[in-house]
Amino acid sequence: MKHLLLSLTFFVLAGCASQNDLPKTNDASVWETYGKDQAAQGHIELTKEQLIEQKSDINNEAVQAYHQGYMVGQNQYCSQNPSALGRSGEYYRGICDDIDPYFRKRYLDSSSDHARGM
Repeated sequence: MKHLLLSLTFFVLAGCASQNDLPKTNDASVWETYGKDQAAQGHIELTKEQLIEQKSDINNEAVQAYHQGYMVGQNQYCSQNPSALGRSGEYYRGICDDIDPYFRKRYLDSSSDHARGM
């Protein structure tokens, strides 16, 4: 159990660190790719306010591109099997809860099975 808690803490911190590496440009295609990649890794979508707070010179086009890319990546991420995700030990941040209300339950059921088997 102690190892599971340490692992979860590490994944949360690692997730936060990687989300802070925002693109340095305002190029819409770069932001769209960034949004898609973040969602595909299961990160929570940053709000416009959070983006501005972290990159004060971001423009509306980049924010919109980030959101559009995020939606694509979120659909990809949420199309995976939540039971397989739970068995893999990967941390789930809740990005599919609005898309599939049973995703979290299936993830938790299989992740607790995974933890018992450790």
